[in-house]
Amino acid sequence: MTKDFSARLAVVANTPAGPAPKADQVQAAPVKMTVEVDRAAYQFVRAFPEAMGLPDALGLNRVPTVEVYRALLQLLEEDQDLAERVAERMKANLAP
Repeated sequence: MTKDFSARLAVVANTPAGPAPKADQVQAAPVKMTVEVDRAAYQFVRAFPEAMGLPDALGLNRVPTVEVYRALLQLLEEDQDLAERVAERMKANLAP
């Protein structure tokens, strides 16, 4: 958050402006997102945890589908080769 934004926000909130927090001090709330996929992709993602034996391995009745997406996002952030492959697939999918 910039000082200018912090000052404007303080005016709106009618509170004195303090120093902007450093990036490592900010704890952002989770953001909800919605993804539309075709039926086959939906069925694949729903079945994936069970197909991999994750509920049994973790001692759970089921593993939420959102965990598949979270794991994929973590892998995209950590694995540059995977990120490049995904970028290439996106280019192919979005090309006119």
